[in-house]
Amino acid sequence: MVSQTTIEKPRYLFIDLYRGLVILMMLQGHTFRALLDNKIIESAVFQFHDFFHGVSAPAFLFGSGLTFVLSTRKRWEDYHHWDPPFARRLGRILLILILGYILHLPFMSARKLILEASTTDYLQFFQSDVLQCIGFGLLALHGLLFFFKTERRFYGLVLAATIAIPLLTPLFWDIDFLKHYSPFIAQLLNSKNGSIFPLFPFVGFLFTGVIVSWEFMLAVEHKREKSFMRRFFFLGPVFIVVGLLLDAVSFQLYPTYNFWYTSPSYFAIRVGALLLIIGIIWFIVEKKKQPPRWITILGKESLLIYVLHLVLLYGSVVNPRFSITYFLSSDLNILQTSIIFVVFSSIMIGIAFGWDYLKRENYNIYRIIQLTAAAIFLTIFFTLEY
Repeated sequence: MVSQTTIEKPRYLFIDLYRGLVILMMLQGHTFRALLDNKIIESAVFQFHDFFHGVSAPAFLFGSGLTFVLSTRKRWEDYHHWDPPFARRLGRILLILILGYILHLPFMSARKLILEASTTDYLQFFQSDVLQCIGFGLLALHGLLFFFKTERRFYGLVLAATIAIPLLTPLFWDIDFLKHYSPFIAQLLNSKNGSIFPLFPFVGFLFTGVIVSWEFMLAVEHKREKSFMRRFFFLGPVFIVVGLLLDAVSFQLYPTYNFWYTSPSYFAIRVGALLLIIGIIWFIVEKKKQPPRWITILGKESLLIYVLHLVLLYGSVVNPRFSITYFLSSDLNILQTSIIFVVFSSIMIGIAFGWDYLKRENYNIYRIIQLTAAAIFLTIFFTLEY
């Protein structure tokens, strides 16, 4: 058993390292954008910085796709029937969706949300963000898994969806779905009404992670994972070049074409960048064997840190006047913002360590904290009248 653990750990530790680096990049990007002076944000240097940070949300979704296969393939048969493992997995996915919508609540009152909310309030509440993409993407994957029980059919359909989503995105973004559907549906399909990360094209990055992870697991079974990961150093640049070439002809294919938001070209470029990143990280882990534990812990607790950093940085209905942006002005220089980023990230890392420790060593306390927080929130949400 010791020998098996030693062999498997380097293979899968690279995903935690990858997710930890993505969370760190997200923390840096959000902190700088929230607190830096607008003159710095509008500068050419910061726009260059933003170009690289455009991959952080796709990278987070891509990482969710990677972990889906690792956690599902071990219990493939369990997810073909309505059994406790399947019910537990759906419960976890629904929790992700609930957290995603709580972050967008316009009021801390169910009564006001139901009886007094305007269309604008509902558009805010039903905004599609990263957690919605993860939640609905995982539900779609489990639906396919439930009805198409063979791996070949399942991954064939996921691959078809991965190709179709970026190709359909420019067409979907031309439609005002709010004229035909409720805000709940309209906000999922495009950004016309304020969604930050609608399913088109962003759920495509999650599906891409599923395909990559499945191919990686097959390579592991045939003991050729090193040659498989080495291909990413070729495939990454190929996707980037193909994306740039597609950009030259895409305007002829679509009535409305926007490179930065809807184009299949930019989707391909970001996929290429993700393949390069995951390949580099895998080889780092293979060479070093044991990357810094703090960053792998950050990756393991990426969902907690993602939600918590948004709440503490920007505030929410739970803490409208207790957030970093509320207490600090948005006109800081680079040095001041960098110091805040280091302190804020250190706090997030400490919380990740504490949460991981409770999960491993004091699971009862971990569950009590979860249930108590949920009970307090639900009690306030369903009893307040304003």
